[in-house]
Parts: sequence; C-alpha cells; structure tokens
Amino acid sequence: MVLLNIYGKIQPVIISKKLGVGISNLPIDWVNGLQDDLVEEILIHNHHIKSYEKKNLNNNWVSKKYDLKQMVKKLGWLENGKKATQIIAENLIEIKVSAFHNSLLQIKNQHISDPTCEPQYARKFLNLCYKVQSSNNAKKIIPDRVPFSIYNSDDFNDKPRILSDLQFSLNPHPFRKFQQNARTIGGIKSLMYLGKLIDKFLISIEDFWLLDYIINAIFSDDEPNTYHIFKVVSLIEMLIINPSKKMAGEIEQKLPQFLSDNIEASQHVLFAEIIRKLRNKIGHGDFNAVQKLLWQYQHYFMKNFCFDECEYSIENWIYNSICLRLDETLNEILWLMISDRDKLVKIQKA
Repeated sequence: MVLLNIYGKIQPVIISKKLGVGISNLPIDWVNGLQDDLVEEILIHNHHIKSYEKKNLNNNWVSKKYDLKQMVKKLGWLENGKKATQIIAENLIEIKVSAFHNSLLQIKNQHISDPTCEPQYARKFLNLCYKVQSSNNAKKIIPDRVPFSIYNSDDFNDKPRILSDLQFSLNPHPFRKFQQNARTIGGIKSLMYLGKLIDKFLISIEDFWLLDYIINAIFSDDEPNTYHIFKVVSLIEMLIINPSKKMAGEIEQKLPQFLSDNIEASQHVLFAEIIRKLRNKIGHGDFNAVQKLLWQYQHYFMKNFCFDECEYSIENWIYNSICLRLDETLNEILWLMISDRDKLVKIQKA
C-alpha cells in the first residue's frame, strides 16, 4: 500500500488505463490496520516530547501537535460514533495497480503486478510522474504538484508520518497560502493529466518496454555521484541521439535546448561537452581525467559558489551541482517524450 499526501473521501479514479494504475480510499481491512500505525506515530511523537523535556528544550511548538479530535474537527470530518483514528484512516488515499486484469503490466508478469520482493509499481509510477511534472515546461501546463508518498507498507524501517503531513496541511507556512482540499483536487488532476499522456504514449509493446526501462532506471536513485552521472547521461543519449547514425558533437548540438535558465545560454554547449566527456571517462575508469573535468566544471559553472566543506567535500559539492542540472535536463526530455513524442523523434533523427 502506498499512501499519498492528499486526503478526503473520493470515488475511485483511474490514472492510467493502460497500466491499470488508480487511486482510491482504503478498503475496510486497511482502515482498521492503519489505525495502529497512527497510534504508533503518536507514541513516537510523545517519546520525542519527553526527550525534549529531559534536555530542558522548549517543546511548546510540538506538545499539542497531535490532538486528533481537534485535527478532525478543523478538517470538517467529524462523524458521530467514530474514533478520530478511524475517521482519519477513512480519509486516506492510496495509489495502486487497481486494474491488473486490463494492464500492460501483464507483459512482464502474468500473475501479479507487485511481486513481493520488488518495489511496488505504484511507487515507481508515482516517481515518474513527480519527475516529469517537475520540469519547467510541464509546470506551465500542470501547475499543481503531483502528490508524493507519505507511507509505504513495504518499508518496515520507515516510521509513519501520516499525522505529521496532515498537521502541516492545517498549519502551513505563514507566508504560503494553503488549502488541503485544493491540494487534493489539484494533485488528482495532475495525476490524471499525466496518466492520459502516458496512455497516449503507450501505442506498442516496444513503447511499454521503453517506458518500463526508464521507470526502473530513475527509481530510488538520488545519490549524487559518478554512477548517477553515468546513468542519467546514458538515458539522455538514448532519448535524443540518433541510434542509427551517431555523429560527433551530437550531444553538444542537441542537449542545449533542454538546459535550464540556471545555465547561461553562452555556456550551454560547454556544459554539454563536459558532461559527455565526464560520462565517457567514468565509463572507462579514467579517474584522473574525471578529476580534471570536475575542476573544469567548477571553474566555469561554480565560480561564486560558497563551498562549505563541513557539509560536503568540494568534489561532492561539484557532483551535487552536476547531478541536479542533469536531473532537471532529463525531466524536460521525459516531459517532451510523453507530451510531444513526434517533436522528440525529430530531434533524435536530426
């Protein structure tokens, strides 16, 4: 089960017909089970309060944080005869493969969408949507944020944070207007919009395997290092380089149009050249050349950057910067892939 940071009682919604992914409230057995998780979150919270007291720290800002009755009242969810934990559990929303019998996922596994030793497909699908909607071009069309996961039933090491997120929705940042209902409605609309684009993209079995490859490649890999650079640049090349006629300088020619405004236009080609060389040197294990390219990147793209070596080494600050910009670039390419496939094919074959 994968819970989203949106709440309320909703009718089941299909996000992607071809993949069978949908969202809904929880079935009654999960409603009952989740109440124990809510109690656990409160116990952990109370333990933290006692720790603050022992250290003579001010805990006024958290002491009444989890007043569930008050929380339910503010949300307008009060129902006679029901405990606050039950009401909250009934207003949780999950994303899952709800129509496996009609899903293209049967191409991979005829029996089950989520084998027990693999990450749940809904998490990987949600991650793709989140990254695509993060692109600047996607935000112009889909302004509302894609929901993120606040609970994953397969992760036994992660502590519940359902109430923490719900409390945040009631007490947002003072400089940021926020409404829970608007977040729920907007988040669902964004998921539905992206789901329709993904369904439109999935025309053939080859399309399914391409999307599946990308979904798995970008899932659960946020560590900024050489391996991340190698993988992301390889994905970018796969999507924009002509597979039948590779030409010298193709990355430098095609990549700049996807780079963000955070990189000066006059340096777009230089950025593309450095990351192409960096990927190649990483792949060949030429670490002396890798170090030279890192310092070259630092000289041109991090001139005025304040390096705090108590947080990261200079090398890792550089990796952070490169990976951030590469991820932004990949998000733009993925958005174009599902929103205007013909244009991406033209760029690839140019």
